[in-house]
Amino acid sequence: MEHEDGATVAAAELEPVVATDSAVHEADGMSKRQLKKLRRAERDPAERKAKKHKSKRDAKSANRFQAEAPKYSFANGYRMVEPYVYEFRTFAKARWFDRELLEIFTKEFGANSPEYYKFAIASGRISVNHKVVPANTVIKNGDLIVHTAHRHEPPVSGDEVSVVYEDNDLIVVSKPPSMPTHPCGAYRHNSLHSIVQANRPDLPQLNIVHRLDRLTSGVVLLAKNAAKAKALSSIIADRQASKMYLARVRGQFPDLLDPSIQEKLVSEAKANCPASEISFPKGGGILISCPLRCLSARDGVWECHKEGKSSKTLVQLVRTDKCTSLMECKPITGRTHQIRLHLQLIGFPIANDPCYGGELHFGENPERMEEIAAAKRSKADLPPKDPVDFSTPRKESESEEEFMKRTCTWCYVGEAEAFNETQLHCSKIWLHALEYKLDGQVYKVPEPSWAAPSSEY
Repeated sequence: MEHEDGATVAAAELEPVVATDSAVHEADGMSKRQLKKLRRAERDPAERKAKKHKSKRDAKSANRFQAEAPKYSFANGYRMVEPYVYEFRTFAKARWFDRELLEIFTKEFGANSPEYYKFAIASGRISVNHKVVPANTVIKNGDLIVHTAHRHEPPVSGDEVSVVYEDNDLIVVSKPPSMPTHPCGAYRHNSLHSIVQANRPDLPQLNIVHRLDRLTSGVVLLAKNAAKAKALSSIIADRQASKMYLARVRGQFPDLLDPSIQEKLVSEAKANCPASEISFPKGGGILISCPLRCLSARDGVWECHKEGKSSKTLVQLVRTDKCTSLMECKPITGRTHQIRLHLQLIGFPIANDPCYGGELHFGENPERMEEIAAAKRSKADLPPKDPVDFSTPRKESESEEEFMKRTCTWCYVGEAEAFNETQLHCSKIWLHALEYKLDGQVYKVPEPSWAAPSSEY
């Protein structure tokens, strides 16, 4: 599967496999179905009964709050989701082993205060293996941790998700900026995948073929069935697909035919990353090669670095305006934030990019840039300003949802505080996936408004 700006998502690492009698049978030529039956027959009857009961219980618990359809509203150009009750479910991560439950939540999840987490654990809102446990419970490998919360999602662009192409196997849409392609982090219903499914309930099995960064707009392909998704993913993995982006960068891009300009661009790139390589193809443009690596997984920030993975982008000038230039960018590889980093590398960052040198709207103010970097993080990482009184227990007349809403820190703070102006301001960058070529087809979406000629910038 392809990552945010075109990168292929690798399969997760596998646990070491211990040889068993079933493995021996597999070596003897038994099919997977036969092996499954064999394992089921070899299992102790009491174990089979317990596992069946646990599966039903887990399924019932998992569907308790997750199946509710999203309730959207629109205001001031934003799409908002009505807060809802949700179960966050995860098995214990390795770094949590042998740590106390309360300590894990207070140190790793800044959404709420320590007082809230004490209350949530004591009331069973946070449970371990479906049981109410003390706050000092030591977490072990295999523990299932569930946090039932009143979930508030950040608002996203209220622009329409338009369909530009559709057939029996595929739907192609134009993604507005600000929304992630798939549910992740603080976003669930306010993700492109969920919005398309809400708009098209006749398409319950949409498969994500590739991704765009949350701040990026443009063409996204969604397969209507697993077979089509697998076929397209294989084409992408074999690098038989290509994308073309538009980007508005800071500054007037120079004439690349001038040798002195070429030398200056090479020097700029080498100064920023000695491992970079710049060349000027005969067909025009500038070919940027530079390895990239993740600088901060928490903040989603990447950097050019000699120890990173190789990446290449071909960049060509479309036109210049007063103080910006419109560029055509073709990523040859598909690393996360590749285009954004490569444009910054040669001294022409995307003009309103809050992370990689876009100072058009922000100035050279370090404090302001730090404020924006903090705002990039999910609001769930930012603790509320005021505490909620958790001492009042649930009333007899109160439903579980009403009780959770009354004791929700974000309901207490209010949406106006939860989503400040800075966070809403950092909802898009001038980077747009204009077209995608694969499987003998070209899928193209309209250009964004910021790509039109203007004397404003």
